[in-house]
Amino acid sequence: MSSSGYETGSALWRAVSDKARHRSKTTSKPASEYIRLFTFSRFVARVFAAAGSPWVLKGGTAMLLRVDDARHSKDVDLLRSLGNLDDAVSALRTALDTPMDDHFRFVVEAVRNAERDNVQPQVDGCRVMIVAYCGIKMVDRFGVDLVTGSLMTSDPEIERARSPLDIPGVEAPVVRLYPVVDHIADKVCATETVYNRGRGSSRPRDLVDLVVFARTQRIDGTALRDAIRGERVMRSLPERSAFAVPEEWRRDYPPLATSTRYTSDLPTVELATALVARLLDPAFGSTSVGRTWDPDRLEWT
Repeated sequence: MSSSGYETGSALWRAVSDKARHRSKTTSKPASEYIRLFTFSRFVARVFAAAGSPWVLKGGTAMLLRVDDARHSKDVDLLRSLGNLDDAVSALRTALDTPMDDHFRFVVEAVRNAERDNVQPQVDGCRVMIVAYCGIKMVDRFGVDLVTGSLMTSDPEIERARSPLDIPGVEAPVVRLYPVVDHIADKVCATETVYNRGRGSSRPRDLVDLVVFARTQRIDGTALRDAIRGERVMRSLPERSAFAVPEEWRRDYPPLATSTRYTSDLPTVELATALVARLLDPAFGSTSVGRTWDPDRLEWT
């Protein structure tokens, strides 16, 4: 019997599915999202099991493990702060072999080159396909976007992840999260970047995430200014004085506004952009320096 008290993987998976269905009835989210996030949490538990782990969790999964009701993510984003990309893939395989008493098992199915538009300049990346098992049952297949070399202007934030489901005996892992200011800077600069053939960013979900940050995080104004400046330098982007999004997002953003309660009252791109600009525009200059963003009052103090 595992430490969770479930004798088999099948028994544990039934409990996970039952609890996900029960929680789904009290929220607007499908049970499948809670099940996937629970699976992700068991995956990252292995990644961060070793003391002094050099991994950092990025992307949507980092937000989900940090903030209740963030936008759902279909994959995991990991930064390896030591070594090259081959070393990172090898280290990930080793981490996934970490024995844990939770009936889960994760197997690397394939390693693929990353799409160039999805990788920051001066950053090496690949996509690792993972197959997840609970007991003998294959329960999920998902991608891990693995990178080395991402800019971090602050130390990773060490936190116990928010547990998506309360399963007795299965504790949420302690993880190293990409700093909030660098996470914001990454999304800001991805929005500002012009891609192949003059295309703007095709990631309107970044606007959703920026709203979530604005409404949930206390942010140091000096650190945010420095993170945005550093990311712009790395991407060879010019300075800007005001936050703006691609014109195409007027069409693409509204369907995403219902994905989290933090954007449900901001159904148009104009409303969402105006809120985010209150956070970002002062950081584009210097008026955020020495101040702190208050997510309750939605202003710098």
